[in-house]
Amino acid sequence: MLLLIKKLTGFILKSFKEKVRRLNWKRNFITKKIKYFIYIKILTFLIFFLRKKGSFNSNEINKVLILRNDCIGDMIVTTPFIRYLFHAGYEVYVSSRKNSLEILMGNPYIKGCFLYDDKNFRTLIRSLKNIRKQHFDLAIDARFHRRLDLTHLYFCCFVKTSNLLSYNKSNIKSFNISLPYYKANSHVTNQLKYYLDNLNINYDLFNYDIFIDYGKDNYVQSFIDNLINLKKKFVVINPYGGSHYRCLSNVQIEKICDLFKCSYPQYKIIIIGQPNRLNTLCIDEIIKFQSQSIRDVIPLIKKADLVISVDTSIVHIASAFSIKCISIYMEPLSPSLDNLKSVYSRALSDYKYLQQDLLLDKKYIKKHKPDLSMQINKDLWAPNNENAKQIVFYVNSIEAIETSNLVNSINQCIEVN
Repeated sequence: MLLLIKKLTGFILKSFKEKVRRLNWKRNFITKKIKYFIYIKILTFLIFFLRKKGSFNSNEINKVLILRNDCIGDMIVTTPFIRYLFHAGYEVYVSSRKNSLEILMGNPYIKGCFLYDDKNFRTLIRSLKNIRKQHFDLAIDARFHRRLDLTHLYFCCFVKTSNLLSYNKSNIKSFNISLPYYKANSHVTNQLKYYLDNLNINYDLFNYDIFIDYGKDNYVQSFIDNLINLKKKFVVINPYGGSHYRCLSNVQIEKICDLFKCSYPQYKIIIIGQPNRLNTLCIDEIIKFQSQSIRDVIPLIKKADLVISVDTSIVHIASAFSIKCISIYMEPLSPSLDNLKSVYSRALSDYKYLQQDLLLDKKYIKKHKPDLSMQINKDLWAPNNENAKQIVFYVNSIEAIETSNLVNSINQCIEVN
C-alpha cells in the first residue's frame, strides 16, 4: 500500500511539473512575441528618419556598387551577375567580407573592392567611412535571404549613392527601387537575373567565374604529383560546413572513406578542411589537405575527378568548373506536436519572419498579399552544375542522417556517374 501511494504521489508530482513546464513555455512564447513586437516598432520609428532618394533614371548609371556582405558561396553565385554588369558598360565595385573578397582575386570584371567588417562597432564604422569616400550612381543589395540583418540594412542605407536597389524593401524609403520577389523554391541565380531584367541588361549562360592564382595552382599540382599515382583518380571530400549542424560526424566520414576503399579503389581519397578539424580524424589511407584560405582549395577542386561535399561553398566552386559533384543537403523537420517547446520555438521563429517582412515591405504585402513562405534552401542553393548530384535529407543536422543511408545514397550517385 505504501509503495502504491509513493508511486501515485510521484506520478502526480511529475504531471504537475510537466504542466508547470508547459505553462512556462507558453508564457515565454507570449513574452518574447511582445518584446519582438516592441523591437520592430522601435525599428520602424528609427527607419522613418533614413534619407529618401530621388527617382531612378537608368540612363545616368555608370558606377555600380554590389553590396554582398556575406559568405563565400554567396559571392561565387554572384560572379555572373558582375560579369554581365561589366559587359553592359558599368564600372563594378563590390563590398563584402574578407574571405568572400578572396574569391574575386584576378577577376577582370571588377574595378575595386571594399572590406565589410562587422566584428564590432568600431570595425563597422571604419568599413562605412572607407566606402563613403566614393559616390556611386547605383548600389545594389545582393543578399538573398528574407532575413533581417539590421547591420547590413543600415550599411546599405548610409552608402553614398544616388540610387539604392533591393528586393522587398517598399517600406524603407532609402531604397528608391524595391522589386517584389517572393518565390520560395526559385534558384538564387533567378533573383540575380531578375535584377538584370529590370536594368534592361541582356544575359545568356549564368556560369560562375573563379580565377586561379598561378602560384596556388603550381603548389596544388606539386601536392598531387608527390602523393598520388598518375594512373589514379582522386576524390575530394569536404565534410565541414559553415555551421556545426552542416558538418559530417567522424563516423560518417570514416564510412564514406570505407566505401571508396572497398568499392572504388581507383580513387585516392583527399579530405579538405581547417587543420583543427582534420587533426581529429584518424583514418588510414587518406590524404589530408590542410588549407588556411579558400584560394588554396580552388585548384584542388578544379583538378578533382569527383567532389563530395556538404552544403557549402565547395559545391559552388565545383559548379564553376563543372566538376562531378555529390552534394549533401538538409532540410529541417517540422517540430513534433509532442514536443511543445519545439512547437513554440518554430511558431516564434515564424512570427519574427512575418514581422520582419512587414517591417521591410509592408506597403507591397498589404496591397498584393504575396506568398510569404520561407525560401527552401535545397532549391535556393542547389548546385548550378549539370554534372552535380544533389542528395537531400530531412533532418535537423547532417550528423542525424543514418550513416548507412548516407553511404548508400552516395554509392547510388557514384554508380549513376
